[in-house]
Amino acid sequence: MKGSTMGWVAVGAVGLAVLGGVAAPEARAEGAGAGAQCGSKDNPCPMQKWMRTHVGNPMSAKDMEAVATGLDKAAALSPDPSFTEWAPISKAGADAARKGDLAGTKASCKNCHDKYKNAYREKYRTKAMP
Repeated sequence: MKGSTMGWVAVGAVGLAVLGGVAAPEARAEGAGAGAQCGSKDNPCPMQKWMRTHVGNPMSAKDMEAVATGLDKAAALSPDPSFTEWAPISKAGADAARKGDLAGTKASCKNCHDKYKNAYREKYRTKAMP
């Protein structure tokens, strides 16, 4: 419908679930406790919190050495043996960060998110970080 906002409301709700603003039932994993409700800015899920601390915040601060360190550590955080490209993608991002290649670093992040974010959320959303 022309001028209707109904489509945007539906897309907005889905977008919030995908972006972690709402813990959609199909995105919950490993128990139904308080951790299953994670995903908001005030209550990030364990991986979300870890990534913000070790990659996102340093990226915002343009601290590329810290980004590289975070991505090197992230390479070892794959919870699933079928996520075979997780470590190589993360290491490529770390290498790009060490070279000061912001575009290459972001491309690596996008590549990993495109490949694994949804599957991670479905199975490991509340998994504690080591």
